[in-house]
Amino acid sequence: MNDLSLKEKIAKVLFDVKAVKISVNEPFTFASGIKSPIYCDNRYILGFSEERDIIIDGFVEKIDKDVDVIVGVATAGIPWASFIADRMKKPLSYVRNKPKEHGRGKQIEGADIKGKKVVVIEDLITTGKSSLIAVEVLQKEEVAEQEVMAIFSYGFDKARENYEKYNCKFSSLSNFDTLIKILEQLKYLTEKEAEIALDWSRNPEGWER
Repeated sequence: MNDLSLKEKIAKVLFDVKAVKISVNEPFTFASGIKSPIYCDNRYILGFSEERDIIIDGFVEKIDKDVDVIVGVATAGIPWASFIADRMKKPLSYVRNKPKEHGRGKQIEGADIKGKKVVVIEDLITTGKSSLIAVEVLQKEEVAEQEVMAIFSYGFDKARENYEKYNCKFSSLSNFDTLIKILEQLKYLTEKEAEIALDWSRNPEGWER
């Protein structure tokens, strides 16, 4: 399976189980107030065993086999990191949003990551903020190499800019552009609706103003 077919397969899985919903004519509203033609909740996939396996297989296919530790981002990335670590027989750790307020005050739980090559697992990349909290913590703990991988990304320029600040590679199994193209091919979206939706990913804050 080439990279493009993997992206298409993952996008269709997300749409089929309704983890992503598309509404161009009656857009959703984010907490920030931004209007959006897509609503994405990848936690929903956890309830579908066959589709869940497709996601896990996609990660295993993409992750370098010499990675030392699989790291989950709290909270949505933790179950996926657990599945992947089990499948690949790799050590597992996860990063809290903030240090514990009791005990040893740890922010990283699980396997030792110092000097290790790690892959950070996230369910969704919007601007990259949540996973970069984890990346910053890992860099302070002197990991040798890190990369962020997610199930899905919106393709915002802001995400690319944010990851570049941390000199961190990132990728996703599928993305917004791929999803929209598939939905246009399936006649779920008209050519005009697809064009409007793609405009959103290029300028989300100014879309529909």
